Amino acid sequence: MASLKEKTIAGMIWTGIGKFGSVGLSFVANMVLARLLVPADFGCVGMLHVFIAISTVFVYAGFGMALIQKKDEPSHVDYNSVFYWNLTAALFFIGLLFVCAPAIARYYEMPELANVLRVQSLVLLIQGFSLVQSCQLQRHLRFKELSIRNIIATFVGMVVAIIMALMGFGIWSLVVSQLITALTSVFLLWRMSDWRPTLEFSFASLKELFAFGGLMALSSLVETVYTNLQSLIIGKLYSATDLGYYSQGRKLESVPTESLSQIVNQVSFPVFAAMQDDRVRLLSAVRRNTKAITYLNFPLMALMIAVAKPLIILLYGPQWEPAVPFFQILCISSMIYTLNTLNTNVIKSLGKSKIFFFVQLSKRVIGIGLIIWGAQYGIYGLLWAVTSVGYISFAINAIVNKKLINYGFWSQIGDVGVCYLLSALLAVAVYFGGQLLPFHPYIVMAVQIVAYTLLYWLVSVLFKMEAYETYKEIMLKKLKVKS
Repeated sequence: MASLKEKTIAGMIWTGIGKFGSVGLSFVANMVLARLLVPADFGCVGMLHVFIAISTVFVYAGFGMALIQKKDEPSHVDYNSVFYWNLTAALFFIGLLFVCAPAIARYYEMPELANVLRVQSLVLLIQGFSLVQSCQLQRHLRFKELSIRNIIATFVGMVVAIIMALMGFGIWSLVVSQLITALTSVFLLWRMSDWRPTLEFSFASLKELFAFGGLMALSSLVETVYTNLQSLIIGKLYSATDLGYYSQGRKLESVPTESLSQIVNQVSFPVFAAMQDDRVRLLSAVRRNTKAITYLNFPLMALMIAVAKPLIILLYGPQWEPAVPFFQILCISSMIYTLNTLNTNVIKSLGKSKIFFFVQLSKRVIGIGLIIWGAQYGIYGLLWAVTSVGYISFAINAIVNKKLINYGFWSQIGDVGVCYLLSALLAVAVYFGGQLLPFHPYIVMAVQIVAYTLLYWLVSVLFKMEAYETYKEIMLKKLKVKS
């Protein structure tokens, strides 16, 4: 039987395949759709996303995390109760959004958004059929099945979106593709999982799970409001086109950031939870994961900042050039994002729901205040405020984890600081070096990417960086197994 370490590594690999596969497909679809649709179409969908996201928090109510974190295997009644809660809550919020849609459309002064939101809200009911099976697969570290599901569902949604955009359906191509992706995902999950609901329900089970999941849900609500506040403000104070530039910048930045973060979240949470009674072992695992993930995330984001302009023009076309500074500022923020995910997973895995809630609440109250203040100085002021919040959040997370597992601010800086500085310095070098090359911008970008990668690898080898040695060891083991 495979050890927890082997399962963790396999989980990381399969989750990486699934996440980068699905994100890669979404990215290709987004490239095509950016040429078929106008920025305002993406902006309109971005305006409504906050309402779907907030409703999703209430539909899930933190029960998914509670099922994964629970020390003992959840009972069939536990799963049943969560399943029926999801469906009931989904129907309630679909009705609520249906009634509120005209008022939301008036807020944005765009009447056509009412019908879009009403149709889009159906995704809540579809997703309500997926939570239990998804949690079971995660709890048992069956990430291969989850990865296959993600890739297939994303591909089907991508095909639908492109076909509808080519047929001239505009914003509806984005809305319908979301529903088709969700439907495909549910269908595959039900094929992969043996669990089926029965006519059993227990408020006692929900109450027990809610002891942990309730505060997780409140934390998710605060996080969701904070995350979508930027779109809400941009959509109201500026224009759908500005929000479209912001959304595309965010989508491109999130390809590596959210992929790595979700890999970390999906795998590290159940693994850390399994170690919650052994703090020494947990600390070792957290440090190892921190070094390994930031070794990839830091240089990737720094490189994307350096080649931002030709990258966006190449991928989306010259009409999207105004999105470049949005993208660059968001990348600076995202360099710290995955590290924050690891830190918060430690708190969740230990079952410290109250601490987690108050930590998230304090960070987001600070963040909302800074965003509102930054918005007074225009859209760039808002974006720099968002960036500063990420680094403030890191400091707060590290202070808390100093108390929990003795992994504080300076310990984490010691583990990742050199990698951060190296990534930034190499990005500055290849950026200004590229300005001296008298070639086509796309050729210059290719040279910059190759030069950055080689320099980063060379420094890793010369200084025997720990994360590099870890990845090298894993690759050598895989090659030996194959041979």
